[in-house]
Amino acid sequence: LTNKNKNILLILTLILIFLLIYSPHFNNPFPLHIDEWHSITEATKLKETGITKGLQSVKIGFYLFLAGISYLFNLVTVYKFLPAIWIILTAILLFHLIKSKTKNYFIALLTIIFLASIKSNANILGLWFFTGLTFSIPFIFLYLHLFSEGIQKQSKKMILWSLLIMILLLPIHSISVLFSLPILLIYSLMHK
Repeated sequence: LTNKNKNILLILTLILIFLLIYSPHFNNPFPLHIDEWHSITEATKLKETGITKGLQSVKIGFYLFLAGISYLFNLVTVYKFLPAIWIILTAILLFHLIKSKTKNYFIALLTIIFLASIKSNANILGLWFFTGLTFSIPFIFLYLHLFSEGIQKQSKKMILWSLLIMILLLPIHSISVLFSLPILLIYSLMHK
């Protein structure tokens, strides 16, 4: 395939991914899950009072992001677009990361198709819903990539960027950082 055809194929794939993730909202213009409504409530409280209470304040970074959006748009009406928009950003990032690692266009393209095909429903959540976890997914890919590249290339700068992204993710979705610590430790020991 020529570069032009590859770009067209990538754009068509991204459009299909957008439609797939947006599809639950074809008949329902509102957020689909109680976690989404809770996030909207917390972001609204944060915007109006400047505080959020309870254990959920551990996701204050995510609520700050939503509060920022609420200054530009009505959060309830725009929320249905957020999962689809975010998956496109995630897919573009993942496509470029996989393509840089493998040097193979088709593997990168199949990777984002696989990402979009991961099952979602109200019980297990997933990419159809905009939560702290789905917000964190592109950052997870990014910090894992930067960390592995930093170790392989002996680049302190890349490792520091990776650690900065991890630190920024802690107030958004701390489990996204904590789950990878054993993996990063093992990877570091393998490449010391």
